[in-house]
Amino acid sequence: IVVCGDGSSGKTSLCQRFVKDNFERSYHQTLGLDFFSKRISLPGDVQVLMQVWDIGGQSIAGEMIDKYIYGSHAALVVYDVTNMNSFDNCQDWLNVIRRVTKSQEKVRKE
Repeated sequence: IVVCGDGSSGKTSLCQRFVKDNFERSYHQTLGLDFFSKRISLPGDVQVLMQVWDIGGQSIAGEMIDKYIYGSHAALVVYDVTNMNSFDNCQDWLNVIRRVTKSQEKVRKE
């Protein structure tokens, strides 16, 4: 899963809460990419190791964003409810995700 959104929107806090059941009150900017892993038990005694990629919000125009999203199985776009601009920018993040996954579909068909 890739977690995208503007800087300071709460992506890292959401990831840490999900993976470690922890909430950090202090803000630390994610530079580039941060990885989290969580083992999940599914019905039928199936174990899954889920990787969560926390993409730094300052990197939407960066060269690496496509590489972070390419091959992911899911994307979560996060915004700050107290910052309308971060909500408005969700469309930009969705456009990047759609562009990358559309090119991914073309590669699979060939």
